Amino acid sequence: MLSLFDCMDFIDLDSDTIDVIARHDRLPAMLAAQRGSQLLADPNGIWQLHQMHRELIEQAARRGLLGQEKTLRRIYAAFSRKYPMPRQM
Repeated sequence: MLSLFDCMDFIDLDSDTIDVIARHDRLPAMLAAQRGSQLLADPNGIWQLHQMHRELIEQAARRGLLGQEKTLRRIYAAFSRKYPMPRQM
């Protein structure tokens, strides 16, 4: 059986972004990794990943979870550098 770390060797996402997908879509990490891999396959999916990050940042800000918001902003900055926002489809 493959572990999450084994699966991460086959996709180009870090564990932080997989966690964002898992939290946003309320999925176990393994399914979030699979979903992330599918989303990376086209520009619309990358746009959706940007939206997931933004929505979680907004939720943390609304709830006053400043530490969580700061962490999510750091994760999003790293993701954005690797995958710039494509034009919306």
